[in-house]
Amino acid sequence: MRRGQLFSMDALISIVLVIMILGTVSATSESLRSEIASMVGWYERANIADNMLDVLTKSPGEPEDWEIHAKDAQVIGLRSPDEPHTIDYEKLMALNSSLDDVKEKLMRLAEWKDFMIETFVSSFNISIEGRFPRVYIENMTFSNPNGNPPGINFEISGEPGNTAFTVSYVEIVREGRTYINNEICTLKNGNNIDLEEGDRVKFVLAQDVTLTAKRGNYEYVKELPSGTVVDIYITGEEVSNFKINFGGGSCPYSFKFSGKGNVVVTVSAYDNQTPKIKGEYTFASILETLDEPTYRWAVINGSIFKDQDIISNSMNNSPWINMERRIVTVGRLEYNLSAPPSAETPMVYGTLGNFLPDSAYFRVNVPDSGGNMSFVIISGPKTRGLFIYKEKPEENLKAVLIREDEKIVLYSGTTTSISIPVKDLFGDPQIGDTIGMWFYSLDGWNREEDVKIEFIHDLKWALKPRLDTTIIRLHVWDEP
Repeated sequence: MRRGQLFSMDALISIVLVIMILGTVSATSESLRSEIASMVGWYERANIADNMLDVLTKSPGEPEDWEIHAKDAQVIGLRSPDEPHTIDYEKLMALNSSLDDVKEKLMRLAEWKDFMIETFVSSFNISIEGRFPRVYIENMTFSNPNGNPPGINFEISGEPGNTAFTVSYVEIVREGRTYINNEICTLKNGNNIDLEEGDRVKFVLAQDVTLTAKRGNYEYVKELPSGTVVDIYITGEEVSNFKINFGGGSCPYSFKFSGKGNVVVTVSAYDNQTPKIKGEYTFASILETLDEPTYRWAVINGSIFKDQDIISNSMNNSPWINMERRIVTVGRLEYNLSAPPSAETPMVYGTLGNFLPDSAYFRVNVPDSGGNMSFVIISGPKTRGLFIYKEKPEENLKAVLIREDEKIVLYSGTTTSISIPVKDLFGDPQIGDTIGMWFYSLDGWNREEDVKIEFIHDLKWALKPRLDTTIIRLHVWDEP
């Protein structure tokens, strides 16, 4: 260092290095600060959806029964207060149906950001395709009203006089064995099949016929169209010389009845068609894969929207979107015998906790006028359909039960009431089986004024909530 020189070269280099180091550190610090701020912002945004779903799915809300008066709720929560590991179905429905009442509470949870809630609820999809069979004669016993002789003159004919008629299907049940179509010919004795007490003859008409039963002043005449199922049960000892006769016809599809002068029979006749009763269960995961939520709605800038195009445009305008989801278990018990017809909401729904009482029955009361109603019944793996109707005021109520094997059971009541054993409706379900009943349709009668539905004895005590999987998906974003 020369005399009068302020800095040596080494000192200058050191100063330059220090300045460079300080600049680098400062720049790095700014970069780190920016990254840290970005990470903190991301973490805060990510926590909005996560925290919001935690509040919804892990607390019952305040007050715990907020779903009764949603507008008075302080905090929205879905957890059941009685079953802490399940979501309360009524709360879930209130969340998705009382949007104006719950909107502001949810906006606070979302920290005033935009959000969308999608709910995928596992459920049964039930339907009735086709028409229930019309019943022309239901379990009607024909016998002499005067008692002596006990039988009646019974005839089915296609033309005037006792002529042969044609069928497309025929079966005879004798001593527990069923003979179908050509098999009945093995029962022939000459050109006849002698009918015995306890025999059951069932056939499907291939032409229009007339059924006539008469004795003295009593006469019953019924026109039966082609396609009708006729079911005849030989109920009395007095069967005279009752036979299926193939004279003028041929076995097995063309015959007439002979020896018909003193017969006691019970007859049913109904359409040869049954509707398809469907009860298919769709899991929430399938609905999510198909992107078909049970409920979907959003709050954008404080307003409620359900239009997916509007929601998507808002999300696309946001610099960030955060999504969280929860898979939860929903406990659902429905028992509302005053419910209106609905293919979506069951009148009765739950899991069997106690066996159904043997003496219980299902009773429907209607006014003395024409009308009809239908029900879909789920009992464990079985799906059944019930149709209750009357066409004229003076007629008795009739019911047709379609079993899962498409067998038909017929019932008759009074002009204003009909009762059906609960065991017939639900079969023999086991503990833990699903029990469901949908009031599917109503025509001709007013639900509130005319129709009363009840179970005697009450079934609610035998049911407990069914546990169904539900997926709740939450998107949070912030449109500028």
